[in-house]
Amino acid sequence: MNSIRLKTKYQEQELPLGSSKLFGSPDVFEGFEWPFVEVDGEEYDLSFVAQINLAEVAKYDTQNLLPKHGMLYFFYDLDEMPYDPNDTNACRVIYHPADDHLQQLMLVDEDGQDLSFREMAIDFECVEEGFLAEEDGTHLLLGVPSIDNGYWSECIDGWQMLFQLDSIETDDTCVNFSDEGVLCFFIDKDKLEEKDFSDVRIMQIHY
Repeated sequence: MNSIRLKTKYQEQELPLGSSKLFGSPDVFEGFEWPFVEVDGEEYDLSFVAQINLAEVAKYDTQNLLPKHGMLYFFYDLDEMPYDPNDTNACRVIYHPADDHLQQLMLVDEDGQDLSFREMAIDFECVEEGFLAEEDGTHLLLGVPSIDNGYWSECIDGWQMLFQLDSIETDDTCVNFSDEGVLCFFIDKDKLEEKDFSDVRIMQIHY
C-alpha cells in the first residue's frame, strides 16, 4: 500500500478557511466542541495538530480508504506526550462531512495569547510504502509508518495507520517524539471502512 506524503511549508499569508494544514488554529463547524482529557477532576484541552480537507487528498487515496469530502481534525496531548496505544485519552480525531461554513477557533491562554504553533500549508503526493525523506519531515497519511523498529506492529496488530506526524524543529515549532521519532495515529480497519473515527489510538515510534 502506498502512502500519501504531506509536504509542508510556511506561508506569508494566512491560509484560506478549510485548507489542509499542520498546527495553527482549526477551522471548525457549528457545534464543534474542543476535545479535552480529564485528569483528577480537572479538564485539559488537547492540542490541535492537523486538519485535512478530504477533497484535497481524495485523488491521492488510490484505495479509497478515506471519505471523499469533509474535514478530518487531529488532536493530541502535546503537554504530556503520551506514547502508549492503550492510553485512550492521548488523542482525538474528529470527522465532519462538510468543508463549508467553517470558522477559525483559536485556543488561547488566560491572557488571550494564542497557544498554537505557526500553521504550515500542506501539499500532497503519493509515495511508496516505507518512504523516508532524508531532509524534510516525513508526515504521512495511510500506508505504514516510515520507521519500522519491529515493535509497532505487535501493539497495533490489524489496525491501519491513519496519520504519521514526524518530529519538527524550526524557528517556530519544536516537537520531538521519542528521540526524533514519529507519532502515528492508528484506526481499526473496520471502523475506517465505516468512517467511524471515534476510537483512534496513537503510538510514538523511535529509530
